[in-house]
Amino acid sequence: METRFVTANFTSVRARATIISMGARARLALLIALSTAGAGGCADTLPDKALLHPEAANVEIISEPPNREIYEPAGEVSARIIGRDNGASLREAFNMLRNQAAAKGATFVAVEEVSSAAAWDFSGRTIVTLIGTAYKTK
Repeated sequence: METRFVTANFTSVRARATIISMGARARLALLIALSTAGAGGCADTLPDKALLHPEAANVEIISEPPNREIYEPAGEVSARIIGRDNGASLREAFNMLRNQAAAKGATFVAVEEVSSAAAWDFSGRTIVTLIGTAYKTK
């Protein structure tokens, strides 16, 4: 009966094959292939549009929290949009925040974090992410 094990130099006794270490270029090619396969699928699932719902038309985007004596937090809202134009993607992300805030009965969204990053699918698109807190009247 033959024992199956892998030695320190990665030689399999059973298969009698040696796995040589990959060169730097091969590792880079593998890394790119794996990251584009995983992230490309993610980028394909992100929306590029967010239509503003009628009930969200009165929700305002603000940079500072409103007066705590009048308004209370309704919850966190976040948006991720992918697009080629940062300005348009930002507007669509704001629409998504406003829609989520309206669903929580809020009238304001205080934006706390804004980020923009290149999509990993080499498409030239950008992923815009917004995180904020929705506020409603007490």
